[in-house]
Amino acid sequence: MGIAPTYADFSVTPAQLANADVTSDGAVFAGSHLAVTAGGGVRVGFEVADPADVEQVTLTVTALVSKSGRSPGYAPMDVLVQGEPVVEGLTVPGGGDLPQDNVFAVPGHLLKPGANTLEIRSSARARTMLWLYRVTLDPVWERGRSERARTAAAARDTVFAYRTESRPAHDPSAAWGPGPRLAFHVDRGEQSLPAQLGWRDTDGAETAVSFQSNMSDFHGCRRHADGTVHEYRGRLTGRWPSLEDADEVLASALRRFRTEEGWGGRWHASGELRLLVDAGGTALERVTWRDQRGNSGVAVLHALEEEAVGEPVRGFTGYYQRHNEGPIGYRGTEIGRERV
Repeated sequence: MGIAPTYADFSVTPAQLANADVTSDGAVFAGSHLAVTAGGGVRVGFEVADPADVEQVTLTVTALVSKSGRSPGYAPMDVLVQGEPVVEGLTVPGGGDLPQDNVFAVPGHLLKPGANTLEIRSSARARTMLWLYRVTLDPVWERGRSERARTAAAARDTVFAYRTESRPAHDPSAAWGPGPRLAFHVDRGEQSLPAQLGWRDTDGAETAVSFQSNMSDFHGCRRHADGTVHEYRGRLTGRWPSLEDADEVLASALRRFRTEEGWGGRWHASGELRLLVDAGGTALERVTWRDQRGNSGVAVLHALEEEAVGEPVRGFTGYYQRHNEGPIGYRGTEIGRERV
């Protein structure tokens, strides 16, 4: 193999790296990206086993130029491999609203056996910031390999917590006010990051949110029980591979379900569903989700029967849909203390 999957994900700190080490000057972590000042830059070292096996490299730099008030900013970007320019003075498109994937072809002859260097620099004439989100490097015939490796590694963290804010809908002049922490964990063992999440509380309030692909932020809306609607947004404050790694409060709120899928006229045993949505302590009535592979599900929670001690055995009824198939029935029974 000429070059292993190679990426640097700057949306978290420390950065998530594969076949890479990173140094920087004039760059600081700013919540979901590295903010690079005028004349600053990032240096990514990566290893190449045999450059003869790599005819060309596809380099993707995901970035944006921060705005100047309401106008597009100015922070031209230079990209160099082994000190040789791949592109000079590039203005990242998009106006500074959303990060953009900038894709470049790197000639294989620039590579050498062993240590190689990629540099991304912001012009000394920049008037605003260059925001770097991630970098991937792939042999030209294996496009997307490093991004798939990155998302697979990121999907090992299935517990997320966000600082939230809300403001009245349809009033962009209204101030954002702080809200309770949102923490969630929806895991069917699919090993894919969530893209969308929605839930209905037992008091009738409903919420729907959509996540950035790197999970750094979400945006959505919340309709309260009295009918008022608010914009709702959040910034990632923590992510963990399991609830036990997060905190005991979240771990104690986890709900686990033994599940079945309905197809072919019968019900078939399925994997465990682990479910937690905590947005202030209100009990849930319904949860919906969609992951970044396009799989989606709905779980409507309800009581199934009464235990001897009077506690309801809870379950859910709903449906599940894999990205390339039609919806199927989906149901589950909560695994209680005696139902291991």
